Amino acid sequence: MASHAALYALSVLLFSAGAGVSGFVKIACNDRTVGQVGQPSLLNCVVKPTQGTTDIDIVNVKWKRSGDAESLLNCHQDEGCTGTWPGYRFADFSSEWDSKNTNISLLITNTQVKDETKYTCYVYTDSGDDEVDVDLQVTAKYSLPNVSLVPEEKNPNSKEALLCTASGGYPKGTIRWFGENNETISAETEVKTMDNGLFELSSKLVLLNGSTFSNYTCVVFNSSGGKENEGKIQTSKFLGFEGTPSPVVKTPNVVAGVLVIGSLIVGLLLLLLIRRRRAQPPHHREGPAGGSEADPLDSTA
Repeated sequence: MASHAALYALSVLLFSAGAGVSGFVKIACNDRTVGQVGQPSLLNCVVKPTQGTTDIDIVNVKWKRSGDAESLLNCHQDEGCTGTWPGYRFADFSSEWDSKNTNISLLITNTQVKDETKYTCYVYTDSGDDEVDVDLQVTAKYSLPNVSLVPEEKNPNSKEALLCTASGGYPKGTIRWFGENNETISAETEVKTMDNGLFELSSKLVLLNGSTFSNYTCVVFNSSGGKENEGKIQTSKFLGFEGTPSPVVKTPNVVAGVLVIGSLIVGLLLLLLIRRRRAQPPHHREGPAGGSEADPLDSTA
């Protein structure tokens, strides 16, 4: 019985010691961080003592990215920092190791799409160790939409279409079309991935004959459904009221001007002709005696 009691007591002590090694420290982090492309991103983590512990010495801190075998950062009290990747560093660590610095936050100096993943932080102290996962979500705002009139060759009921494009955004967004009174017009959004991982959005709105508004608005929405930017176009500058290209015709003012100029030219020509005829002397036909030859119509029988 005494031996069983001794074994039980030893087991309790070992269990308590094991629990104390992993339970006297805790890493407190934000579960999810949102970073913007081209800007610094901070994965904020702090080591906190638990169960009444007030003073801890940090021996080793490591940051790893999901799927990577090597650590982004690996700093040891005796060995210093190894395996550091360019663009990743501790937010509050100087060039020298400080075992009392409990701020072990990871700073990504220039956030890119490739940085969107899960990160794991490991900490080892003289009072225990802990690890925690942090998710980084990357965003990028789309450019101002460019709206242009393009030929339409696939639809037999139309000759023109509106093309709206916006690029440099992340994650995938959508484009929606609106008419004059904010009527929603259905059109698909095409998404292309750029070399840097960002997206380019495009949407073509076919202008059917007889059903064309004079104004259209192209609106870009992000992945959360929030409105980012919009572009407008006045089709009345390019199309007629029936949705077909406006014929090249002269305006009434131009037509009136042409008529006036034409009338003046005709009048001047007539005036010159009349003056020329008046300037010519009359022609008289003379008889054999030098006198005027009598007009046959004036002779009497």
